[in-house]
Amino acid sequence: MSKWKLTFAGWYRRFFLSERTATVAAILAMAMMPLVLFFGIRANLLDLSEVYDLLIRFLLIATLLYSIRTHKLLLMQASTVGLLFCMLCAQSKYALGELLDVDSETYITMGLQGFIFLAAEQMILFVQSLVCFDHFVIHVARRRGATRLFVNRSAILFLLALLVVQLIIAPSLSFGQMYVLHVWTLHFDELIVFVLLMCAELILLIDSAELMGE
Repeated sequence: MSKWKLTFAGWYRRFFLSERTATVAAILAMAMMPLVLFFGIRANLLDLSEVYDLLIRFLLIATLLYSIRTHKLLLMQASTVGLLFCMLCAQSKYALGELLDVDSETYITMGLQGFIFLAAEQMILFVQSLVCFDHFVIHVARRRGATRLFVNRSAILFLLALLVVQLIIAPSLSFGQMYVLHVWTLHFDELIVFVLLMCAELILLIDSAELMGE
């Protein structure tokens, strides 16, 4: 069991500390945004504020990638915070706005997958809020107890798992085709963005520990 834990920890660190992982994640995330924009407009789901949000997200991803590749830690911290809040605001608007405006009978007629999709969106919002809170406690307040670090990493991994669940469920929803395509591309983009954020979080954590002489 301990050998498995060591193997997993080694894989985890190698994957998320790899500059290649961060680069591929950032490029994929930015490449997906035109598709998110296209399907969102076709489904009549995006207003001007959401288009602006995508633009800011694109710039923050590019900035975060640059900071990771050049190891500019202050810029990495700033872009990580901005991207976390950007993702949280977008998810809150979607989960507490657009989805809750849909008639509950719509989800009932979709059956189990409709219920899981709706519940998972609310859970994604909760976990994103937890990740944001933990980021500030760990990196700003510099309170890095073992339990808090475990919660932070577990929360992001759980968030990635939830997004994978949504990618699987989305094609089975009885919404319009453009709506489903928008949701699928949006969640795939979010999945890749949080892989990038995990890379930045781990780099910042290691640098902070070295600075404190731990």
